[in-house]
Amino acid sequence: MNIIIKSAKYELTPETETLLKEKLAAPLRLLGEEADGALLEIEIEHAPPEGRSAEPARLVARLSAGGKVFHAEAVKPTPESAADRVRSELEAEIRRSRGRTRRLMRAGSAKIKKMLRFER
Repeated sequence: MNIIIKSAKYELTPETETLLKEKLAAPLRLLGEEADGALLEIEIEHAPPEGRSAEPARLVARLSAGGKVFHAEAVKPTPESAADRVRSELEAEIRRSRGRTRRLMRAGSAKIKKMLRFER
């Protein structure tokens, strides 16, 4: 598992960096065996000034694992709250993808079984 943190127009402290790594590494446990080769790219920056002066931290995360790419983004007042939001979005995307794969496998298996019965 590789974690890359980029900061654009944001002063990244070591405390914030470790906090981001801890919070955003949590969704990797949902990947199972694919977590070893996963790449998590985190980008933190100040939010654009137009209309969002009260929300200075923008956090974007892109997780690449097993040929799939998961993306999450949040704009919050603090990097900690943005990291919480991004973590929950990544976990939801991973769970949704995992459920979709299982559902398609079951549907495909049922169709094959039906075809085999028809030929009798």
